[in-house]
Amino acid sequence: MITAAHCVRTSEAGEPARSATWDQQLYFVPGYHDGKSPYGGFTVRRVRMAEEWQDEGLDVAVLEMNPGDDGRTISEVTGVQRISFTAESGTRTHFFGYPYTNRLLHCEGDSGRDYRGSALLRIPCVMGVGSSGGPYIVDLDAAEAGSVVAVNISGDETVSYGTSLGSFARRLYAQSENCSRDC
Repeated sequence: MITAAHCVRTSEAGEPARSATWDQQLYFVPGYHDGKSPYGGFTVRRVRMAEEWQDEGLDVAVLEMNPGDDGRTISEVTGVQRISFTAESGTRTHFFGYPYTNRLLHCEGDSGRDYRGSALLRIPCVMGVGSSGGPYIVDLDAAEAGSVVAVNISGDETVSYGTSLGSFARRLYAQSENCSRDC
């Protein structure tokens, strides 16, 4: 699973961000809606992320998940979205998140960059606090399958910003995919 690093780290007051450790006992409930968990829940086995996660382009975490109570993985239960490590500006992008609510919200718009070479992708969607870590998905088809190209990290009164899944995220993902269940 891929999300924003700041969603799974907690810094001690007055300590630098790099000293933060990943939060223990994380529990993910796919498809959560109004108190219901149609696919069950999953705990996190391992988190992969940068120590300097607050630097631009590094606010990404890959979570290696344990199987659910029935022994099945998240992908066996829910299916998966593809991941792309080459987000392009001007592409129709869908953003999903849980801001201030207990149900999944969606918005969409054409993506852009803040400035030349930026690791941040922006879309004209305003979701607010609580939507961090939500995916930016392109090429969404009728079956709701597409490719995740970024994870939301912030926003303002007109746009939301996501860390593009570039070369850094590709390395984290490859490390995770090449790791056996007992790594």
